[in-house]
Amino acid sequence: MSQSTSSPSAFQVDVEHRGTATIVRLVGSANMDVSADLQDRLLELADAPVERLILDLSALEFISSVGLGAFVAAHLRCCHHHGAVKLVAPQPKILELLNVTKLIKLFPIHDSVEAAMTAG
Repeated sequence: MSQSTSSPSAFQVDVEHRGTATIVRLVGSANMDVSADLQDRLLELADAPVERLILDLSALEFISSVGLGAFVAAHLRCCHHHGAVKLVAPQPKILELLNVTKLIKLFPIHDSVEAAMTAG
């Protein structure tokens, strides 16, 4: 008999480099336990430096306030290197959080990774 669980999925970060862009796919739940590591990883990627740091949020189920802070820290680091952070396809709950925190004004949101890659 299968057992269902309501706990969030384990967090995973997948990184792909495409030309002058780095695509970071966030999967699962970015809770307090993993958010500091997420920030370290995003800052490391932003220091590359890259023209675009694209965060694919399509499989991100939850993010803590510290995780959102990691997005902001990566944005500041990318700006320092004349790059940009772009968000892709956030789930409705994540999009609502970005709206409530006004981060929607800071980060361009795109429907796909391809759209984020070609956007100016």
